[in-house]
Amino acid sequence: MINKITFLNAHWVWLIIIGATLIWSIFIWKEYSNRGKQRFWIKIVISFFATISLALIALKPAANIPNKTIKTVVLTEGYNNQQLDSLKRKYKRLNIINYKVNHPILDNTSASDSIFMLGDGIQPFDFWQLDNYNVNYMPGKKPSGVVRFTYTQKNTVGHNFTFKGLYHNPIKGNQLVLQGPGEAGLDSISVVSTDDLKFKFNIPLTVQGRYLYSLVEKDSLGKVLSRDPIPLIVEKSTPLQVLILNEFPTFETKYLKNYLAEMGHQVLVRSQITKKRYKFEYFNMSKMPLGILSKKNLEVFDMVIIDASTLRNLGRRSRVALENSVIENGLGIFIQPDKSFFKSSIVFNSFNFISDKSKHTTLIDQDKEKLAKYDFVFDNEFLLQPIHTTIDNRIISAYKRIGKGRVGTTVLENTYTLQLKGDSTVYRQLWSKLVESICNTKNPITEWSSRSGITYKNQPFKFQIRTLIKAPLVKKDKGHRISLQNDIDIPDLWTGITYPREIGWNTLIIEQDSTTALNYYVTNPEKWAAYSKYKIKKENHRKFDNRDAHIVTQSIHPKEVISPIGLYVLFLICIGYLWLEPKIVE
Repeated sequence: MINKITFLNAHWVWLIIIGATLIWSIFIWKEYSNRGKQRFWIKIVISFFATISLALIALKPAANIPNKTIKTVVLTEGYNNQQLDSLKRKYKRLNIINYKVNHPILDNTSASDSIFMLGDGIQPFDFWQLDNYNVNYMPGKKPSGVVRFTYTQKNTVGHNFTFKGLYHNPIKGNQLVLQGPGEAGLDSISVVSTDDLKFKFNIPLTVQGRYLYSLVEKDSLGKVLSRDPIPLIVEKSTPLQVLILNEFPTFETKYLKNYLAEMGHQVLVRSQITKKRYKFEYFNMSKMPLGILSKKNLEVFDMVIIDASTLRNLGRRSRVALENSVIENGLGIFIQPDKSFFKSSIVFNSFNFISDKSKHTTLIDQDKEKLAKYDFVFDNEFLLQPIHTTIDNRIISAYKRIGKGRVGTTVLENTYTLQLKGDSTVYRQLWSKLVESICNTKNPITEWSSRSGITYKNQPFKFQIRTLIKAPLVKKDKGHRISLQNDIDIPDLWTGITYPREIGWNTLIIEQDSTTALNYYVTNPEKWAAYSKYKIKKENHRKFDNRDAHIVTQSIHPKEVISPIGLYVLFLICIGYLWLEPKIVE
C-alpha cells in the first residue's frame, strides 16, 4: 500500500507550478483564435495533461511505503570498519549515512525503525534530530592523546596557574611541554611508559593580562606533533576586608588568617576569651573598634568568616545586622561548620545535607589529595551554587545567594593539616576559591559566566549574564547583537548563544554597561582533537545509553520515487496529438 505522496523537489514546487501555468497560458493564448470550436477545447484539455505530466516529472513525486522498513547506520568520525561489516552481514537492507556537522542526518528518502551510530558520535547540538528514534550507540576506540584536563581560565596575580590532565595511550619517549606566550618553554614532562599518564604543571602568575599558553607534544627527536592553545586571563589582585569571628582561637583560624594576610588582604580577627571579653588581631590594617555588630560597622568588610558556634550565640541585634548587610549591601558570609551545624537550624543555615559515612574525600581539581571531612555532603538543591565537587559529582563546598550577598559553607574539616603536611599550594588553592566565590564583589551591575570550556570556530558558545539592567542588549566586538533568553524563575539571569567566526580573543559587551565584558578565546576545531572526541563520546553515552528502550519511534517510513515512465508516455501521447492534429485537420 502506497500513501502520503510528497515531492522531493519541495523547494522548487511553487516555481515549477508557476512555470507550468505560464506554459499552459501561452498555449491557450496561441490557440485563442480557434475559440468556440470543439477542437479548441479538446486541445486545451490535452495541453493541460501534457503540462501536468511535465511538471510532475520535474517534481519527482515520492510515496511512503509502510510495509518496507530498513536499518540505518550513521557513520561518524572514528568508526570501526569491523562493526560496519558485521552490520552489513546481519542486515541485507542497510541504509548508510555519513554524518556531517550541522547538516540533516536523515533525509526524506530514508527512515528506520532503529538507528546504529558508529564512531565518536554526533555533536550535542545535533541530538535533537534523533530524539524520536531508538539509537544504538556503538563507539570506536578511545582516542589517543590528552583526553581530559582541568584549569581555571580566570586567575589572579599572586596565585599559581595549575594545569592538570590525562594523556591516554601515550607514546614512550614523547614529551609534553607547557609553553608560555612567545612559545617560551616553562615546564615539561617526559613519557616513560605506554600507561595512561596523569600530569600537572604549576606556574606562578605575576602580571595581569590576557595570555595564550600552549600544550605542545614533541617526539623523541624534538619534532612538534601538536600544539593546543590554553587561554588564560590574569586579573589584578584586589585586597579584601575580612572579618573573622570565633568563639575561641582555633588552629583553623590561625593558618587561615596568616594565609589571608600573606595575600595582602586586610584582616580583623575577634576571638572570645571569656564572656563579653574578646581578643582582637589586626593584619594589614589599623586598629578599629568593633563591639556589637551593626550594619554601619559591617559596611567596611567584604566578607565575614564566622564559626557555627559564634553564629548560634549571636544576639538578636547582631544577627539582624548581619542578615541585613548580606541582603542589602552584598556582604559575603562563610560559616565554619562544627558537628552540630549540619543538623541545626540557625540563621543562614538554609543548606540541606545528606549523610555520608566517608571521612575523607578527593576534589575534582585535587585528584591526588585526600581531605578530611564531616559525615555529610550537600544535597544538590535548587539555587545551590557548588564551589568544590568530587570526581563523582558530590558537592563539598557551596553557597547560596541571599539578596545581593552570598552565604556559603563546606563539609571539609581541619584544612590546616594541609599546611602541616607541606601541601601549602593545595591549601592556598582551596581557600582562594572559597574566598573569591563568596566575598562581596562590590555588586557589579553585570556578572558574566560561561561553562563552554574550549570554544571552537562556528560552534555554539553559551554564556550567562546576571544583571540589574532590565532589558540588556548584548553585542559582539564586531557590533552584531545577540538574542537573550530570560530565566523564568530568576528575573536578573539571562542566557545567550553565539557562533563565533573569528579565531583568537573575542569579546561580548552590554550596550548599557561598558564597564564589564566577557573575553573568550576561539580556536580551530582541529585543536584539542583527542579531548574533543572524548568529550563528544561522553555526551553521546549520556544521551543514548540511558534512554528508555521502549521509546516510541517516529512513524516515518522510507520514501521511493514513483516511476516516471507513465508520465513520459502520457506527455509523449499529448504532445504527439498536439503536433499531428493541425496536420490532419489541414
